[in-house]
Amino acid sequence: MTIVKLGIAALATTVALAGAASALDLKIATPGPGKLVPTSIQLGIISPPNNICPGNGKLTAWVETNKPGTINILVVKKGGAVGGPYSVTTVKGANGIVMGSYTQNLVINNPVDAEYRVVVAGTPIQSNWVPLVAEC
Repeated sequence: MTIVKLGIAALATTVALAGAASALDLKIATPGPGKLVPTSIQLGIISPPNNICPGNGKLTAWVETNKPGTINILVVKKGGAVGGPYSVTTVKGANGIVMGSYTQNLVINNPVDAEYRVVVAGTPIQSNWVPLVAEC
């Protein structure tokens, strides 16, 4: 009887450890009190009407993160300057998506034919290149 009791106790311990490991894995996979992490970023640019300057345009970046918080983005001109950092505050919205945006109004006074992207420094998260075009 003692051997049977020891066997049952060992089996119960193994099952308890397996159950604890599954619960731990679930906690790690679920966003929570860990570090704020960007998950995706997109950029949209509206050039001046008819691509004519002087004119006004708009740059908007959308950032998704694993949980609400504030993250910094950089605006990069292809082959040129880097602007920022600009703070984006993300909040939990519809369907559980955590997103925030940054908008910059553009005043175009000179001809421009350039491409821009937004990045989160220190991460592989970056948008596609987006054109800004205007002729004077």
